[in-house]
Amino acid sequence: SFFGLMLGDAGHGLVLATAALLVLRCRRSGGLADGARIMLVSAGCAILFGILFGEFFGEAGARALHLEPLLLRRSRAIMPMLAFSLALGGAHVVLGLALGLVTALRRHERREAAGRAVTIGLLLCLAALAATLVIPSPWLLSRPILATTGILIPLLFLFGGFLAPLELLKHVGNIISYSRIMAIGLGSALLADAANQIAGLSGDLVLGTVAAIVLHGVAIVLGAFAPTIHALRLHFVEFFSKFVEHGGRGFHPLRK
Repeated sequence: SFFGLMLGDAGHGLVLATAALLVLRCRRSGGLADGARIMLVSAGCAILFGILFGEFFGEAGARALHLEPLLLRRSRAIMPMLAFSLALGGAHVVLGLALGLVTALRRHERREAAGRAVTIGLLLCLAALAATLVIPSPWLLSRPILATTGILIPLLFLFGGFLAPLELLKHVGNIISYSRIMAIGLGSALLADAANQIAGLSGDLVLGTVAAIVLHGVAIVLGAFAPTIHALRLHFVEFFSKFVEHGGRGFHPLRK
């Protein structure tokens, strides 16, 4: 889903899905086939979000197909996309901490579990306070949040030690890093629109078509690699680090 949010173009996703299907037609097993299966699912997400964002090889293709955005147009709704990316990051990080809480309980590490529970509570309080800055709310609604925060801070020191606030700041930094979803998505949308504009400046149908194919090809290659790398980082660094414990059985994906 992160890949689809960052690529977010139905035309580019359709090209990647076609390429993945061609690879699967030639190879049924092996690392290349596994990668093609992953890309096929990722391209499907890109097609879905492309329809929601109203993008098909940029805005020009969407206008030709009369494809209107069902949610918003990314290139013009920067702040809403940033707020959505941060909210998504907050939910993802809190989910990781909740899984870490469950893991600590299963390992009978009650102090660790209590520390994670307090951290989750503080992150939710910070999110609520940030929301009050954007959405005006009466002071009476903010007072319980501030009171809860004041109660949880001493508990954070009690269960997490003196370095616990630094760990909390690290979690906040992890959430802020999800803004890359907005940034990569904006870059993808602007690159597709730039390809259409440059192709239109040629003034010749054949030359413009060739230029559009080449430029969109470059955008598709970048769209295949950049969202993949950043989506993997968000999962492995920001999410898995909250609950994954070393050791145990080896994980073999895409195998029965």
